[in-house]
Amino acid sequence: MSKDNVLNALEQTEEKAASFFDAWKRGVILLGPELFGPKSLQTAREKSDLLPRREAVEKAFADHDEGGGEKQLLMAMVSFYDPEWGEELAMRTVDEKCICGLTFNMDHKEMEILCELLRNYGGWE
Repeated sequence: MSKDNVLNALEQTEEKAASFFDAWKRGVILLGPELFGPKSLQTAREKSDLLPRREAVEKAFADHDEGGGEKQLLMAMVSFYDPEWGEELAMRTVDEKCICGLTFNMDHKEMEILCELLRNYGGWE
C-alpha cells in the first residue's frame, strides 16, 4: 500500500469517527441526554463521554410498554456500545428478531440516525 493510500485510509477513519459521533449526539438529543453520560452534550468530546446509562435505560424500557421507534433506536444505540445488552433489550421488546422487526416503528429521523451510525461504526474502544 502506498503512503498516499495509508494517509487516505487514516483520514477516512477520522472522518468516519467524527460522523459516528455526530450521529450519536443526534441520537442522544432525540432520546434524552439523561440516558447517557458520564459527560453532557456540551462537554462530550468523544463517544465514550456519552455512554448509555444502564439504570436510566432499563427504567426507560420498563416505563414504556409500547415498542415505538425511539425505544428501537435506544436499543440499537445500546447495541453499538454493548452488543449483549442490546440483544437482551431486543429479546424483551421486539417480536420480529430481524432488521425489519428492529426498525419497523422508526420514523425518518430515527432511521436516518441509525443509518449514519451503521455507515460510520468503527468499533467501540
